[in-house]
Amino acid sequence: MTTNLLTNQRPRNASIDILKFIAAILITNSHMDMLYVAPFEQLATGGSIGNGLFFFCSGFTLFLGRLGRFDNWYKRRINRIYPTVFAWAILSAAIFSSERNMVDVLLHGGGWFVSCIMIYYVVLYFVRRFAINKLPLVFVLSAVVVIAVYAYYVISGNFLNGNGSFDQAKWITGETYFKWVYNFLFMLMGAMLGISKKRWNYKLLPDLIKLGICVMLFYVPLFLGKKIEIVSNFQVISLIPLIGIMFYFYKICNSNLLTQIYNNKYSGAVIKTIGGLCLEIYLVQPVLFTDKMNRIFPVNILIIFTIILVSAYILRCVSRIFAQTFKEGDYDWKEVVKVY
Repeated sequence: MTTNLLTNQRPRNASIDILKFIAAILITNSHMDMLYVAPFEQLATGGSIGNGLFFFCSGFTLFLGRLGRFDNWYKRRINRIYPTVFAWAILSAAIFSSERNMVDVLLHGGGWFVSCIMIYYVVLYFVRRFAINKLPLVFVLSAVVVIAVYAYYVISGNFLNGNGSFDQAKWITGETYFKWVYNFLFMLMGAMLGISKKRWNYKLLPDLIKLGICVMLFYVPLFLGKKIEIVSNFQVISLIPLIGIMFYFYKICNSNLLTQIYNNKYSGAVIKTIGGLCLEIYLVQPVLFTDKMNRIFPVNILIIFTIILVSAYILRCVSRIFAQTFKEGDYDWKEVVKVY
């Protein structure tokens, strides 16, 4: 595999670009609750799958780059993410009157997603340094930690809502730190597949069927947990099909059909653009959602997503200007406005 010396970037990986494209769509859709009108509110879902895919992609690419000394390695991770976070802090303050001090921007500027992945980077550096040949064992040990943390949250009542019943939103999508724990499994899984020499047998239709089964098995415990109290305490089992979803999405994105779609001039441009703006899309979307166009549902969803995409591209350009400002040399304006 060669490297582009001008951009110091590895050649694009079609399957990872497609996975990031899917992740961006799913994460955004899961936040669009207010855009869906009755009786379609339940369609605003997929965030847990999208988050998992993004962590999977990060782990996949993380183990392919050079390692080196920790401080230099971690600095490269910071340079990939924080110019965008800082640029968004400036833009959101200027346009949306969002006020944050420097400490808040550093710790929370990119939301939980960025803070979590920066912690994962530290752990994975040492995993790669000292246990790269024992990743399956690290995965098993991490799964044990996930189960232990889940048991703690269940016993302590952290997953309960005000009336004492199990709260779906708290355990998998967000009001506790549990999602900071279990998403590490997907990052590890991506790392294992990224360095794997195994040649997978890609069969689109069978893999699509298996993916559909995994999706069904993922949502069934979540649904039953709302109806049957005893099931709610064991919803951690839905992480098993969620791991399957990551794997079969990866296989499908390596299929000949998806590769042809990716290599098409027009569809490939859409995939590369949206997938490449995954972080920026995640950052800008919260301030752009509005229900003022709900009367034209479902067109409103397409319009809002287009606005998010344009805003994400503007943020990308600003972040590139920000990053180049603090480096020696002239501004590279072609690099600033490059779409993907």
